[in-house]
Amino acid sequence: MITYRNVLLVLCLGVGAAAAQSRIDSVPPPADLGQTWIEINGQVYGAKADELGPIGGGAGYQRIVTDGDYRVATVDELLETLKKAQPGEVVYVEPDADIDCTTLVFAEKLVLEIPEGVTLASNRGHEGSKGAMIYCDAFATRPFIRALGPNVRITGLRIRGPDPKRRTDHAGRSFKPERGDSKVQHEYYYRFPVSEGIYSKFSGLEVDNCDVSGWSHAGIHLWDGHDHHIHHNYIHHNQMNGLGYGVCHGYGEEAVSLIEYNLFDYNRHSIAGTGKPGNAYEAANNVELGVSLSHNFDMHGGGDRRDGTNIAGHWMKIHHNTFRGTGVAAIAIRGVPREQAEIHNNWLYHAGPGKHVLRPWPTGGDTHVQSHNNAYGRQQPLIWDAEYQAGQCQKALEAGIAIYRAGNYVQARVHFVQALTLAADAVERSRAQLHIAHCYFEQGLFGVAQTQYETVLNTREALLDDRLAARQRIKQIGQVAPAKSTRQWTLVFSDDFERDELGEDWKVIAGEWRIEDDKLVCGNGYSEIVINKTFPGCQRIEFEAMTRAEKPCDFSPVIHSGGKGSRGFEGGYLLQFGGAGNTLNRILRSNEPLEDRSADRFIEPGKVHNIVAELDGDTVRLTVDGSTIVEGRDSAPLLGEGHEIAGLYMYRETFIDNLRIYTSEPD
Repeated sequence: MITYRNVLLVLCLGVGAAAAQSRIDSVPPPADLGQTWIEINGQVYGAKADELGPIGGGAGYQRIVTDGDYRVATVDELLETLKKAQPGEVVYVEPDADIDCTTLVFAEKLVLEIPEGVTLASNRGHEGSKGAMIYCDAFATRPFIRALGPNVRITGLRIRGPDPKRRTDHAGRSFKPERGDSKVQHEYYYRFPVSEGIYSKFSGLEVDNCDVSGWSHAGIHLWDGHDHHIHHNYIHHNQMNGLGYGVCHGYGEEAVSLIEYNLFDYNRHSIAGTGKPGNAYEAANNVELGVSLSHNFDMHGGGDRRDGTNIAGHWMKIHHNTFRGTGVAAIAIRGVPREQAEIHNNWLYHAGPGKHVLRPWPTGGDTHVQSHNNAYGRQQPLIWDAEYQAGQCQKALEAGIAIYRAGNYVQARVHFVQALTLAADAVERSRAQLHIAHCYFEQGLFGVAQTQYETVLNTREALLDDRLAARQRIKQIGQVAPAKSTRQWTLVFSDDFERDELGEDWKVIAGEWRIEDDKLVCGNGYSEIVINKTFPGCQRIEFEAMTRAEKPCDFSPVIHSGGKGSRGFEGGYLLQFGGAGNTLNRILRSNEPLEDRSADRFIEPGKVHNIVAELDGDTVRLTVDGSTIVEGRDSAPLLGEGHEIAGLYMYRETFIDNLRIYTSEPD
């Protein structure tokens, strides 16, 4: 007899995941990745496909298996065949097979076990085939597939897990200080079962030409062993907040792999490691499509393991990868490798190096991390040496000045930001900031130019000539800026939150939101909320925000959004103040960078910041505490139907008050 209690139990244990799977199945790998590598001065930067076929596998892959020693189409046939398969044999799953293992996982704690030397295969990419689907909708599936010995190969399959979601609400509830100490918090977190796709503690695992998705802990877990080869796969939607790894290296004596020609997206970390001595990987020619909760490539440190060391694995080689997401760091090595981490010839869409891109920062020396010869920027990328070396700042300044004199202020600013990044002292920083301000001034972006000039003027170590130049330009801005038309704003919405409930005016997109002590408050973790109204015309949002978090992140307004999809800011402008762990301020337009160079102002814990975001004609502007910290021009502003929602994007517990929305007629 089916009762409400039975249904509720099944949903809690995980069979309710089937509805969520449609979101994974509707996100196939892009048919055309576009340009994934560039050549500069005869060197290749970024991910370039090899003779085996396209990055991510599929159509065109040269090692597709189309037959085997055994052919199976059902779960019973698969289990029976795996028991008798011998080393060197191939178990081939029929291309149209749809093998649901959920019942057996519940009833018998099923694990698909592959004997030593056996290949489990289907034909993903052959004559349009997607490859056989093998899946489980039970949350407590760990692992789903296990190698019983070395030299196992898994190829051409779709291997789908039960949980593609981020579960940020669960992480936020788990790690509240009021829940107790760290041990209690973690115990609560792991009450929710986690899943794992492919697992091996034996050497020589090869996973190629597969689609691996929906595993809340890890799509592929290399617990131990060496000579693992993970290549030409599409690995995505493994993203539970707190875990969520595409490929994970575990706690065995050694976990060493070559990870190459994969396509990654929607993973919390696409590559991760416990950082235990013996962890090591080479990651080459992979493409990160850009959506992630956190940094893309990772190695944990001793602080994560709580073992009293600062060890972060044995070695890493990270080269010729393409990182398209600028909203998170590309690489984070959270301790000191035993040997060396070498990072080179990657193409990063980030405007330039820094702690918002690579950690540790700066690299070199005792960090055992060497980062050099990487290309930065989506358009007209530049090669930057991330090491602090004598003369680098001056070289960048000289290159920028030559371009500035030619009238290319946007590209000149890229070089001046590089100089700022490489500055060795306050004198060099001030000189770089002065030239950045000059570029903004020439572009007519007077607000952020003035903020930069004021920074130079208030730096005691700045050269006298630089301070005089800054003072003169501030006077010019005072003469020029008033001549600009002043936009007439009309107040159309306000909220002082003097009530007990959120109310119908607000729609939660992600995270936990509440009213507390006449403030709007969000929980820890990714939190987003929008106003449940439309605001036609140009928008301006003002509010006050404060956090007590030691590591603030994101006091970020959203304007001109559609309020649709899994994230409210998609399709609009996200103006980040203190983004990426309080390391950057920038403007995203429909989730693509519009402007990511800003004044050096960030969130201060305990301070109430006044934040203003606006679309002023063709100028998108973020002002904090009276200073414009970042602004950019948009030749095709996001106006009209589908761009009439405003809201907030936060990432730590934040207290918000005195929110106002204004509108104005477009130009």
